[in-house]
Amino acid sequence: MTPDDEAEVIRKRMAELRTELTSSAQEVSRGAKAMTSPGYYVRKFPWATLAVAAGVGFMLIPKKKKQGSTPDMQALAELIKNNSSRSPVQAEESPGMVKTLAVMGLTWAAKAGMNYVLEQLTTVATKAAAAQTNGAPPVEEPSSAAEESYHVEP
Repeated sequence: MTPDDEAEVIRKRMAELRTELTSSAQEVSRGAKAMTSPGYYVRKFPWATLAVAAGVGFMLIPKKKKQGSTPDMQALAELIKNNSSRSPVQAEESPGMVKTLAVMGLTWAAKAGMNYVLEQLTTVATKAAAAQTNGAPPVEEPSSAAEESYHVEP
């Protein structure tokens, strides 16, 4: 083999590796997006999802207050008479519901952040692979989070 033939073989192999790298990065991106989707877990683990949903539903239901003994009619009448002048007390939000909403918000924010990071990594990997395919060295473009728009694909 002549040096030109060897160089051509190396160029072809490098082009194949760049193509594989691009497709691998896209596969990783698709896989990560699928795993952040709740539908993925429902399809893959339906019984576990059902058990988790039942557990969460059970935890959201308020517990019954224990009563020491049943009051007699005279005590109830006296209680109603004493409390009739007061306005009804509005039910307060349970700390469990507020905590659940906070966890849901944090989960959504984490998911959106992961999607953003994966999108940026995929963009950088695709640009680098395209630059190498063209024979030019990869160009690092300065980017600002304020300049780029965040886009989530449905």
